[in-house]
Amino acid sequence: MKPKRMSTSEDHVFQSKLAHLQMIQEVIGRMASDVQTLKTLAITVSAGVVALSQTQSSNTSVLIWVSILPVVIFWGLTAYSLHIERAYRHLYDLVRLGEAVETFSMEWRPYKKSVASWWCLLFSPTVFLLYLAAISVLILAALSVQETPYLSAAVEVATYGQ
Repeated sequence: MKPKRMSTSEDHVFQSKLAHLQMIQEVIGRMASDVQTLKTLAITVSAGVVALSQTQSSNTSVLIWVSILPVVIFWGLTAYSLHIERAYRHLYDLVRLGEAVETFSMEWRPYKKSVASWWCLLFSPTVFLLYLAAISVLILAALSVQETPYLSAAVEVATYGQ
């Protein structure tokens, strides 16, 4: 039995759907790449600040505490980007299943309620654990370079007689 050939209009609809799916898939790929870039930047900022704090002698503690802010911003941007990516994945599924979606529509906002909020994504394990580790390293580095008054007084007393 030969496969049934599509009519010209069916072929056009199929080609349009395929092109639409490809467009959405490219956006999803870019979004995934952006999320990975944000994670890489956060780790790079953390590592750079910790390395810089080991070479500087003044105000390193302040520098480390201030560097937590960009990491927190990257954390929020990562969650927001994941939220948009998931909305595009939902749009992709709707087009794939033949649901009523305007041809070549790339509008993701109508589907954002159908996916996890960016607030929930802040605390998803793959996001939360990475940023928790980065912030923890910065906090530990800040605490390790801070000069505590009782420690410096103890050093003075210990070296007084020498």
